[in-house]
Amino acid sequence: MKNILYTLFVFNIYFGFSQTKGKITYLVSLDKTKLEAPYENPENTDSRNEALKMLNEAQPVESYLIFNDSIAGYYVQDKDAPSFENNDGFISITPTGVNFTWIRAGGERYFYTDWSRDYNISTFSLPHKKYRLKSKTINWTITEEEKTINEYLCIKAIDSSNKKRIAWFTKDLPVKHGPKGVNNLPGLILEFYDNKFSYIVKEIELNHTEVEDIEEPIEGDLITQEELKKLAGNPFGKD
Repeated sequence: MKNILYTLFVFNIYFGFSQTKGKITYLVSLDKTKLEAPYENPENTDSRNEALKMLNEAQPVESYLIFNDSIAGYYVQDKDAPSFENNDGFISITPTGVNFTWIRAGGERYFYTDWSRDYNISTFSLPHKKYRLKSKTINWTITEEEKTINEYLCIKAIDSSNKKRIAWFTKDLPVKHGPKGVNNLPGLILEFYDNKFSYIVKEIELNHTEVEDIEEPIEGDLITQEELKKLAGNPFGKD
């Protein structure tokens, strides 16, 4: 009888862990506290002032991670479409401003992970062609620093190759996923900091039905980051 009870106990633990799935909503923001104001420095070029203006006008956006044990999909909320007005036959178009936070959070790209085959990609387009970019696995340095996020005990980890990339993950949700294809930790990432950009968990919905809709992108040539640099000068930086 004891053996049966022990077997059931182990099975319940394993079943509970193997069924971890859900949807995470992150709020992605840019820290502007130390950001230079546009047109403040007379030595700045016009292009730098325009870039500073875009950064200062950046607004927070939501992004979403849907996941189960092995696979995950990540995307950013839709940006506002341009508005159209018809005034006596004259069509005027009011385009939306460029929100740099939306671009940095992922923009129109879709990030897909399948840990059952060590497969981590994101989609993007160059003129007239679509691609799937293979991402390199991040090597982390896990620290002893802890804090509580949304009632989950989290541990701090630092990207070994980029000290400005910091993640807080929880072993209470034992999946290796995180925002924007950032993963490979022994628990779900609830907060991620990439230089001045932060991805802060806003809502956790376990057993969300959208998990059933995760699909692997199959359209577009599969390329590495090195091949991307040759194609487009590495427009997405080091991430």
